[in-house]
Amino acid sequence: MSGIKFRLPLLMVASVFALAFVFEGSIVNIVPQVPPSVLAADLSEDVPELPSPDGSNDTPEMIISMIYNAPAAGAPAKIKLSSLRGKVVVIDMFWSQCPHCRDHAPHMSEIYNQFKAREFTVLGLATDKPDKVNDVRGFIRDTKLAYPVGFITNEVVAYFADSHNHSVPQIILFGTDGKMVKRWIGWTDEIGKELRTKIQEQIGKVPVVKPGSKASSRDDGRRINRAAF
Repeated sequence: MSGIKFRLPLLMVASVFALAFVFEGSIVNIVPQVPPSVLAADLSEDVPELPSPDGSNDTPEMIISMIYNAPAAGAPAKIKLSSLRGKVVVIDMFWSQCPHCRDHAPHMSEIYNQFKAREFTVLGLATDKPDKVNDVRGFIRDTKLAYPVGFITNEVVAYFADSHNHSVPQIILFGTDGKMVKRWIGWTDEIGKELRTKIQEQIGKVPVVKPGSKASSRDDGRRINRAAF
């Protein structure tokens, strides 16, 4: 990959973003960016992947603070990204004040509801600052999001976001092995169709557990917003 490597040491993350961005208000001002296009991760060299629960890969654990309007009993305040390994996962990065994010959110809820019973999940990550939690709650309420949402972290940006284009929405698909499959920036009907196809391909790789087995008994025009992280 060109630009910032995904395998940045954690001590470098803060200094990298301090050089790249200036914080003002509730969002981060963006430096000049490449022209909008559907961007996929260049996976020819170092494939980004979710953290491993046992710490056996190069990606550090990332703790996500969750956001709820009305949390169900026992809903976790924080989750570890490593806990998502083993499923097909979409990370959906958005900003609560982005009109295109509001347009695409219902489509992501449709995709979540379509595949959630098949070892699949979506995790929405808001790029808002934590003191804007009520803005995010309003976004969740207004768009009727069906999937869990938390706050993005600098580590998530450093390891998984496009290093040249920090526009939102930004959608990242991971396979059951935790490795990134593809990244999209923006939303169009074509992106939605390709995302569904890629999800189905990855779900097709999930091992089928036969009834009665030990495993079974254990477990009975392009639209983007340039204000982002």
